[in-house]
Amino acid sequence: MINSREELIAEAKQFNSQEEQINFIMNYFLENVQYNYAYLFAKGYAEGDISQVKGTFGLAINKTRADGDTEFAVTQAPAVGESKIHNDILAIRDRNSEDYDKFVSELRGYISDVMNSHIANEDIVAQCVDTVMVQIENGLRSTKMIKYNGMDLECNYDISKVLIDFILKPGEYFPPEYNNGLITNGVCDDYTKYLVTLFNELGIEAHDIGGTSELGHAWVVVKVGNELKSIDLTRAVFIRDGFKGIPENQTSKDWLYTDLDKMFAMQKTRSINEIDGRELANAISCQNYDERVFLELLEGPAKNEAGIKTIVKNALENGVTFSDVQDAERKQSIAGRDSKGINRSDE
Repeated sequence: MINSREELIAEAKQFNSQEEQINFIMNYFLENVQYNYAYLFAKGYAEGDISQVKGTFGLAINKTRADGDTEFAVTQAPAVGESKIHNDILAIRDRNSEDYDKFVSELRGYISDVMNSHIANEDIVAQCVDTVMVQIENGLRSTKMIKYNGMDLECNYDISKVLIDFILKPGEYFPPEYNNGLITNGVCDDYTKYLVTLFNELGIEAHDIGGTSELGHAWVVVKVGNELKSIDLTRAVFIRDGFKGIPENQTSKDWLYTDLDKMFAMQKTRSINEIDGRELANAISCQNYDERVFLELLEGPAKNEAGIKTIVKNALENGVTFSDVQDAERKQSIAGRDSKGINRSDE
């Protein structure tokens, strides 16, 4: 029984080879970590095609009133694009504007149907629905004081405002969970950051990979000896949990520690767009993957003096100033992955 991160590392160190250490760690997490499907509903499914929301709030009649709620509600709406799920839930609100209990019942059933269309495990779906519903009802009970024609009005939040918050800040509503330093619940980005740090602490070269599968995604590539291996805990957990759409001949073990060639063969839609936060000039896919080139990319930008001088010389010749370079580096360092459309943690 492993009770802390320190114990996990100590147990892993009992194995002689890095491959054995990796397999031990990945088997532990496959048995003990959960995927945050509530986050996936909020960020992956609720977002849809919405790319921008109105910067200002609106005022509306409160159609989701429970006992003691206010007559008015603060609302917010998409400015660009639309989401089927967002629109469906607003329709549920409008159909049940006179009966809060019916609204909650229909909304719960709708979220359950959405999750059941993706996951075959009824227990996981039920847990996800409970988590999402708690956050929605808490959001609807939130209040805000606004001024209207010189009057101070206390308002609840409308369901549209709550869903927009989920879309923009899912990590605040459905954050990863840890116990004594062990990650117990999260999404792909959480798994990846955690494992890269853990492997590096064991002396294993590990890299944070960003890209796509069906949606934005993150996973780990390790270098063991002269071999590159892909580690995708998310995909392994999906198979364990009965996530639909994954070929039946694939197993969780296939994704825990596998050659990159096999990774691309198992999922043709897979691509690599980032390595350790560095965006690649050209995405890597099954069509152009080359191990030698990929190894060079893992090493990162040239660090030797001659290489740096060449980079600077080329930049100056192209009219790029030193300030431009500094500004670009600063923007790159603070740019969050959440700003790139669907977050890579959507899977």
